[in-house]
Amino acid sequence: MPDEQEMEKATEQAEQYLQTKYPEMKYQISHISYNSEEKSGNYDYAASVFDTETQKSFMVYENRITGKMEDDRSIQEEEEFLKQVKPKIDSYINQKFGETKEISLTASYEVGGIPSLNIGLNNNKEELSEEMFLSFINYLQNELKIEHAYVSIKYDNGNELWDKSY
Repeated sequence: MPDEQEMEKATEQAEQYLQTKYPEMKYQISHISYNSEEKSGNYDYAASVFDTETQKSFMVYENRITGKMEDDRSIQEEEEFLKQVKPKIDSYINQKFGETKEISLTASYEVGGIPSLNIGLNNNKEELSEEMFLSFINYLQNELKIEHAYVSIKYDNGNELWDKSY
């Protein structure tokens, strides 16, 4: 069961956090959520915040691991950004590496985390070069402006791969 005092504390912490991090934002705290499952999510109590200008909602919470206040706005922005760049990634991979089995681009779902890009190719590793892989990493960083990611390319036999975090 949620604790009333903890809910009030979560509201106060969210107010302070929002005033510091987003001083110009016009918002409403609609409610406090209680996370009863300690294994899911990284918070116990979270304020649901509605940005009245952008009409978008997000959560503000104390990270139970770090003890610091965070919001999931950056995660939502990352998801939206990745949706926009995925068609470009698909096109690049198909043009430079050939037919794919799968391309999976996943947001980190963690503040400060990095997205992951997993690619399954129909090629054998010998058919492609490390230079091609590094050119792809360069494309992600410099052309698509993906600042950080974990990239993994698996080959047809499933046992060989190139991977890199940047």
